[in-house]
Amino acid sequence: MHAADRVLLRIYALVVGLVALGAALWAAGWKAVGAWVSGLDPAAVLAAGIILLVVSLRFLFLRGREPAPAAVVLHRAEGDVAIALRAIEQLASRTARQVRGVDELRAAVRPEGERVAIRLKVVVKPDVAIPAMVEQLQESVREYVEHTSGLRVSSVRVHVSGIAGEVLWRGGREKRRVL
Repeated sequence: MHAADRVLLRIYALVVGLVALGAALWAAGWKAVGAWVSGLDPAAVLAAGIILLVVSLRFLFLRGREPAPAAVVLHRAEGDVAIALRAIEQLASRTARQVRGVDELRAAVRPEGERVAIRLKVVVKPDVAIPAMVEQLQESVREYVEHTSGLRVSSVRVHVSGIAGEVLWRGGREKRRVL
C-alpha cells in the first residue's frame, strides 16, 4: 500500500468513526446530534456521501503488493527445504568474485517458482575481454548455484556497470566509480 493510500485510509477511518459515533449518540437519544444534522445542507451531505463511497470502493478493490518471498521452497519427498534468497546471492557472489576480470559486483536473486533468476552488476578490471569474461561468469555462477543449492537457475543476467579505476568528475571532486 502506498503512503498516500495509508494517509487516505487513516482520514477515512477517522471520518467513518466520527459518523458512527454521531449515529450512536443520536440513537441513544442525544438531541444535540439530531439538531446539528438537521442544520446541514443536503447537497453537502450528498457530496460527502459520494466521496465516502468512492473512497470505500478504492479500499475495497485496493490490491497491495505481495511481499517478495525471502526464500525459495523446494518440495521434496522427505519434506520441504527453504533456501534464503540472501544465501543464494552469497553463493553467486562468492563464485563471481573468483572469475578473472571481476573487480566489484553485486548480486540479486529473484525467485521463479522452484527456480531462480540471478542478476549480477559488475565492475570489470581494465583490459579484460568482456564477452568472454561475462560468458565464463554466467556459466560458473549457474553451475555453482545449481550444484550447491539444488535449485535450477533460469537465467544469469550480467550488467557491466563500469571499468575499475575509472574516475568520475562531479562538482569539481574526483570520485571512484562504484556500483
